[in-house]
Amino acid sequence: MRKILCFLAFAVVFAVAAGTPLGLKQALDEGLKGNLDIQRAELGSEGIDAQVNAAFRSYLPQLTASGTATHLFANDPTIVPNYPAWITTLATGGAVPLDPNNAMLSYPINWAVTGDITLRQFLYVPQAITGIKMARKGKEIDAIGKQELREGIVFGISMQYWTIVYMEENLDVLEKSKANLSKTREAIAAMVEQGIVKKSDLNTMDINLASLSTQIDNLKVQIQTQKDALLQIMGRVPGEQIQLTDRLSPDLRRSEEISGDPLQSSVTLRRMEQQAKLQDMQIDLTRQEIYPNIVAFATYGTKSGGETFGDVKENFSDDGVVGINVTIPLFDGMSNRAKRSHARIQKRQLEIDIEKQKLALQATYESAKSTLFNAKNLVLRNKENAKLAEENYVMKELEYSEQVAPITDLLTADNNMQTARSNLISALYSEKTAELALEQVLGILRNSVD
Repeated sequence: MRKILCFLAFAVVFAVAAGTPLGLKQALDEGLKGNLDIQRAELGSEGIDAQVNAAFRSYLPQLTASGTATHLFANDPTIVPNYPAWITTLATGGAVPLDPNNAMLSYPINWAVTGDITLRQFLYVPQAITGIKMARKGKEIDAIGKQELREGIVFGISMQYWTIVYMEENLDVLEKSKANLSKTREAIAAMVEQGIVKKSDLNTMDINLASLSTQIDNLKVQIQTQKDALLQIMGRVPGEQIQLTDRLSPDLRRSEEISGDPLQSSVTLRRMEQQAKLQDMQIDLTRQEIYPNIVAFATYGTKSGGETFGDVKENFSDDGVVGINVTIPLFDGMSNRAKRSHARIQKRQLEIDIEKQKLALQATYESAKSTLFNAKNLVLRNKENAKLAEENYVMKELEYSEQVAPITDLLTADNNMQTARSNLISALYSEKTAELALEQVLGILRNSVD
């Protein structure tokens, strides 16, 4: 039992030291869920939905109510002519006491209350209809923008992941070289004690080992920095120890060709084209400012007034009105024409940006294809070179141990082996990044995680 507990404790300590395993697929899945930019975009989509809803509801009937109650504390009574009793009573609601001996009658109003309800319905308001269309088009653009953001996150995580793998592969090359030279150093130390080789050979080896150790330490710091950047993109807290499980290997390369039409698959180009359509709607919206607006309305209200608040309760009179309001702009100082000219210029700028984007997509596509073609050839050549360099190092190590070759030949062979391995890793990394660029421009990268 004690052995089992010790084994489990050792396994836990080893796992913590090595870091949490993280594959590319897991990194992409977590990144698309935990990335803060994506979370922010989701909230923006909810805001767009609210705008569409608000634009639609503004075209529905609008009902408003209002009311006022005032008390005049410093005012002179209103003077009205003493018409026949029935006219005076009708005009004042019976609030004025009649006196046949006076030509004019005093009508004090210290309290006044009014209230009304108004119903409005748009019958013909082109701007409201166009506003609804623009809100819906904005929702479409927002959906495309989220696809574009997801594509950027996938590309960014993938590039960051493979960059770290590339650096770790180079670190592995340096550590293997250090391990080989350390073994050779032990043999040289023994040979120095026996007087077979000079002490200077041991010093030369120690200098090379010290240089390798410095390179390894610096590369480890750079790798951790890049890992923190990857964790940040994924939405994790930087500083966590992770172990990337995918590797750059000549045996794991994809065999199928990548092809397609970047102009048909680019989500960025699709978003820009929709923005141009939205600008057309903006031009229509500006033009519709000079169109007539027709609004139907109905108002029902009541009012009362009197010298005391008690009089108000007894003197209410109602009124209602139904009608159609037509507003026709006649002259706006040519400002609408200037607005339309500005909107057309903005649309033309968008069209130019679309043409620039098409050229950029074609250039990215052709560049990635060329880079991928060259990288594939380099992988094949460097794979063979790495094999020859390893064989040459083994031969020089044997020759040095037999005192046939000097230590400089051994160190040169080790350096050549490092270079050959690094060149192979660089070719594999160039091939991988070219694939990512092609997959992004063709929409393959976006569709692979949808």
